[in-house]
Order: sequence, then structure tokens, then C-alpha cells
Amino acid sequence: MPDYPLQLNLQQRLCVVIGAGRVGLRKVEGLLAAGARVRLVATVLPELLSPALELVARPYRNGDLAGALLAFAATDDPQVNAAVVAEARAARILVNRADDPAEGDFALPAVLRRGALTLTVATGGGSPALAALLREELAGQFGEEWAEVLELLGALRRKRLTVPPKGEYNREILRRLLRGGLPGLLAANDAAGADRLLGEIVGESLETLGIRLPKGKP
Repeated sequence: MPDYPLQLNLQQRLCVVIGAGRVGLRKVEGLLAAGARVRLVATVLPELLSPALELVARPYRNGDLAGALLAFAATDDPQVNAAVVAEARAARILVNRADDPAEGDFALPAVLRRGALTLTVATGGGSPALAALLREELAGQFGEEWAEVLELLGALRRKRLTVPPKGEYNREILRRLLRGGLPGLLAANDAAGADRLLGEIVGESLETLGIRLPKGKP
């Protein structure tokens, strides 16, 4: 049965990571980037500093998950990971088990971020290496300019749907902008070219949409 994909708002929500190895630290970094408060429990702690990070320098104890929305069992000891899962289940906390994903409640996909644009690849635990490889392929197709593409299209959507006289905003308009080379124009910092394309298709410009391309791009 397929998993149910979703995106969680973790702003100021407590998440607990047990274990500070490579896998555990990767989870900590991702959680902090998402705005979560993180409690990291491990016998050896990394030199990480963040006001949102609580470091607990000792082995895991029952009760360490108190108050958590999510828990991550990421130690190299299967017995400890099983104990973390047991505590999470008893407390009705969703848990991820790194060494045995099937024993947890959720798995983490491979993630590519371009500003607010998030692309994920999941294989249902079948091949995390394939998910990572596909993420690398996507990184080559969706460069940093896609953060600006999303910002521009978001501004266009807000204006078309909220500012009188309301204009048309649909997939066909998006297709025409993308097929017209909008990502490449933004990647090249070609404001004049972007303005021409926007003018031809939607009668707008970077200025009317409140978009400024970053300076110093090649």
C-alpha cells in the first residue's frame, strides 16, 4: 500500500532526535531548516549552535520524547532504536526509525530545495540510493533560478486573483511562460528579456509584479 505524502509545518514544534551520527545530524539539520525546535540526545554531541537546539549529552532514557510532535530513532544500536519506537507509540508520537523504516510511522524522502520550491523523491524504502540519485538528476534540471521563477509566478498569481481588474491565471499561462524560456532568462539575469516575455503573455513586467533580480549574477 502506498504511503501518504504530505508537508508538515514544523515552526516552533518540538522534534526529538536520538543519536548524533551522520544520519541523526542530517535529520537535525533538516528539522532546524524547517523551523522546528529540536532536542538532540546522544552520548557524543556535535559542535552545533542554534537557539532552537537543545543538546542532551547522555544515552537515551525513557521520557526523552516528552512533548514531541515527531521522534527520530537514529542510533547505531537496534535495541535503543526499538525502545525509542516503543516510547513513541505509547505516547502517540509519530516516529521514524532509521535502521528499520518499516518499524516506524513515516520515512523521509530525498529533498531538493530551490527557495520555497521543494521537490521530493521517495521510493517507499525500496532504494534510498535511487531516491538520492534522482534528486541529483533533478538538481541539474532545476537550478537556483527556480527560486526566482516561483517568486515571480507567486506574485503574478496574487495580482491576477486579488487586484481589480482580476486577470486570467491558469496552467496554460504558466506553460507559455515556461516554454517561452522564463527560467533561462532569470538564470541569465536578463530583465529586459523577462519583461518582453511577461508583456507578450500577461501584459506585466518585473516592476509591476514587484520583482527585482539579484545583482551580481553573470
